[in-house]
This record gives sequence, C-alpha cells and structure tokens, in this order.
Amino acid sequence: MDKSDHNDDFYTKKLQVILADRIVINHDSYMFKFTFKNENERLGMQVAQHLLIYGQNLKGEIVSRKYTATEEGPGYFLIPIKIYRPAAHPAFPDGGELTPWLETVALNTLITIKRCMGKLLYEHGLFLVRPKENKVKRPFNQVIMCAGGTGITPCYQVIMSVCNNPDDNTKIILLFANRTEQDILLRKELEAFAQKNPDKFKLHYTIDKEKEGWNHFSGHINQEMLQKIVNVTDQTIGLICGPKGFNKLAIQLYQDIGLTKDRIVKF
Repeated sequence: MDKSDHNDDFYTKKLQVILADRIVINHDSYMFKFTFKNENERLGMQVAQHLLIYGQNLKGEIVSRKYTATEEGPGYFLIPIKIYRPAAHPAFPDGGELTPWLETVALNTLITIKRCMGKLLYEHGLFLVRPKENKVKRPFNQVIMCAGGTGITPCYQVIMSVCNNPDDNTKIILLFANRTEQDILLRKELEAFAQKNPDKFKLHYTIDKEKEGWNHFSGHINQEMLQKIVNVTDQTIGLICGPKGFNKLAIQLYQDIGLTKDRIVKF
C-alpha cells in the first residue's frame, strides 16, 4: 500500500497509451477505452489512485486533468468522462480545458498519461490518508462519501473493492449529486452493488432538476440530507470528489456533522 511497492519512476514517468474507443454513455459523457502498446501491460494502480491525461485545450495549449479508471485489465483500462462543451454548462461557459479535445481527437491517437499517488490508498478496511507525507494506515469501519458528477470514479473504486471482497465489512454510505437523473454515471453498477450488499453499501441520490416520480433527495447536498443517512462516530471517515464549489460545501458539511479535518479526504 505504499510507494515502495513500485519502481522509483512509477509515479513520475509519463507513458503513451492508445485511445482505442469512445463509447457513448449519455448526452455528454463517454466511456473511454485506452490500451497499452504491450497487450500484457497493466495500469497497476491501487484503489482510489488517479492518473493525469495530457492533451490540448481550445487554444492549442498542452494541459492535463485528473481522471480515475473504473476498470482495468491486461492491456487496457476504462475511464468514464463527462464532456464540458463550450456554452453547454453554466459552470464552464468556455468549455472544459481538456474534454472538448478528448471528444474529437481521432481514435488510435497516442495519448500521454502519468500515474499519480493521490491523497488516499485503501485496502481491506485500512486507509492511508495523504500517503506522500504519511505512512500510518488507519482503520475506519464506516465511510461517508459525497460525490458530484464524474467525481464518482474514485469513490466507485473504493465501493467496488469493498463490495467485491466478502471479508471486508467496511460500511459505505454514498450521497451522489447530479444535475439531472440522466447525468448519473455508473448508475446500473452502483445499484447492483447496493442490491447485492445491503449491509455494506447504502446508495442515495440527489439531483438539481427532479421529475415526477423521483423518490430520492433533490437540491444541493445539505446538512439535513447527511444527518438522515449517517450517524458519525470516531470510526467514520468522509470522502469527497466533485467540482470545486461542491467540494468546499461538502467539507463544511462534514465538519458540521462532527467529522474532524484529519478524517476528511478530498480526492
């Protein structure tokens, strides 16, 4: 669970992968499939770690953004990515820095990536928080997650790790926020985990624009929602991933319900 598990250049070396496919998920999101030149090579990262993808912004400048794979195997990995097109999203009127390029770049293009250590490593109930400066693994038996949009991906890795391990009894509560019901990524997979693991994984949604028949939360995440779904103890850790404003709000809400700063992790 630490950097010594890899060679010195594992987190510093850039490498090139092939953009093999771009599968439509919904109106503004794709599942991107990347492959290695060597069909036996693997991404080889630990639970909740992310990578940098390099490309071009609309000005032609080289930029990078963080993404988390939701599946990987020999020779490939998958990442769901939401596209922020110009004038399509009020929070990004000029479009995203990288995603418009990712949507249009030709398949089979070589893409530069770099693996990153990240702010959390997880393995079987043990959490290594901020591993660059900390080597002490801490046990927590309950995890509250607030995820916004594509911020679900690192949370999904932890959920997948816990739910696929019958010996892991960590309890997870997810509050997943989106603009609309159609924006919910990995919904089928999340609901399957919740159905198969009712004692370990509780799934809650909130959306900004609810429609008739919606029987989950609506509106921005708030203290009332969190107090309804989680009882914080000294064995609770809070994870957050989403846009900047969402993250800032979630940090404050976690503190309001009793989580201390050392038990709050923003991916």
